[in-house]
Amino acid sequence: MIFPWKSALSIDKSRNTPVYLQIANQITKLIFNGNLSKGLKMPGSRALADELQVNRKTIIQAYDELIAQGWLFTDTSRGTFVSNKLPLLEARKLEATPPHEVKQDTIDHNNYNYIPSFKSKPKQFIEINDGSPDHRLAPIDWIYKECRSIARSNYGEHLLKYADVKGDITLRTELAQYLSETRGMPVTPENILITRGSQMGIFLLATTLLAPDKTAVVGNTSYDAADWTIQYSGAQLMRVTIDNEGLNTDELEALCKKQKVSLVYITPHHHFPTTVTLSNERRIRLLELSIKYNFLIIEDDYDYDFHYNSSPLLPLASLNLGGAHVAYIGSFSKIYAPTIRVGYVAASPQLIESLSRARRIVDRQGDQIVERVIAESIKSGELDRHLKKVIREYSHRKDHFYRLMQQHLKPHADFEMPEGGMAIWTIFKDQLKPHELLERANERGLHLNVDKKHVKEQNAMRLGFASLTPSEMDRAFDILKEII
Repeated sequence: MIFPWKSALSIDKSRNTPVYLQIANQITKLIFNGNLSKGLKMPGSRALADELQVNRKTIIQAYDELIAQGWLFTDTSRGTFVSNKLPLLEARKLEATPPHEVKQDTIDHNNYNYIPSFKSKPKQFIEINDGSPDHRLAPIDWIYKECRSIARSNYGEHLLKYADVKGDITLRTELAQYLSETRGMPVTPENILITRGSQMGIFLLATTLLAPDKTAVVGNTSYDAADWTIQYSGAQLMRVTIDNEGLNTDELEALCKKQKVSLVYITPHHHFPTTVTLSNERRIRLLELSIKYNFLIIEDDYDYDFHYNSSPLLPLASLNLGGAHVAYIGSFSKIYAPTIRVGYVAASPQLIESLSRARRIVDRQGDQIVERVIAESIKSGELDRHLKKVIREYSHRKDHFYRLMQQHLKPHADFEMPEGGMAIWTIFKDQLKPHELLERANERGLHLNVDKKHVKEQNAMRLGFASLTPSEMDRAFDILKEII
């Protein structure tokens, strides 16, 4: 039977998404949904180009992208085929699951020793953090000029009043289209809650879905603030191994067979702190497990936009057709600057409604003026222009930082060049004690603002390069060289 490629693949040349990515994203979903089986031979690039009435180079680009992501493979003598390594999934419609009830158990919150107190950077210090953007590159003048302009406009006074707790409808509308075009996520404004950064999204999800009788799973290395939120809820925090393909889904299934899991937290691009990318096979397997054992995946895609050599893998949320098993978190704070507290959660409308009620308790609404400016940055193309600029700059900084690491740290630590993100995961060898490095660096004017837990437990640091200029990096490594 000949597959109806022309009707299965829809191309819209008016969209911002390149045609080759539109084709690649749709083929991804056809494979995932079981419409294209493992080992199926794909049509030749010329034949498919003729059928879709596009340039052959467009099809070759789409195939190259799918091969790079692991959906297809090429046999030079036989052609291009759907990967045999992907786990089998039954094509099914994901039914929306009702939001979990919030238990009214009394929890003792008198002591939060697991959360360290915040200490600001000392003045006159160079700082290497664990992967933050450079606020000096952000279009702050443009942002606050737009804020003043909008506030003084005829409709601006309405944005100064109480409004929808879910966030500015203009931003939710623009964001829904943006997520559809850039991440292949079939969402509408009803799927989106605007938050004050990604951490609020994690907190709302954990406190809405968890209680002392529930279990949440994270990696054996994990984002500390997510761990704190789960501990705050009183839920049992369980860990599974993170290896070079990301979260170990075999371990996760073994755990699911023993006890009920309510929530799994992941950072797929790239795992925090180790920067490893969750492989395509593991993504599909994780989504399959979420359906089978009925748990929610929090997909914290904090640095999706920051890739330097290839396109990122599509989020799990783009494959979760009903939206019932994945809550996707993103933030503009990583794109612009930490002070721009605008993030979002994309999930099923039922879950968004529950999260909105929880958010109503702690924060009546966000900053509608800033939210409207973020919407304008998407609509006007300012966001895309800024991203192109900083990705180019961060790529240069990554290369320079990596060269300095090879020059000064290579004999004393193990590390690899990351394919994206803003930091390099560095595991120190026994002869160099990272806790001593922290102390001595601080004495010499270099503030290593990293997670002390990783230093203590993994003998490692997550060293960020994005917020430093090359000259600042040179000064920082001169200090490290003296200490070593």
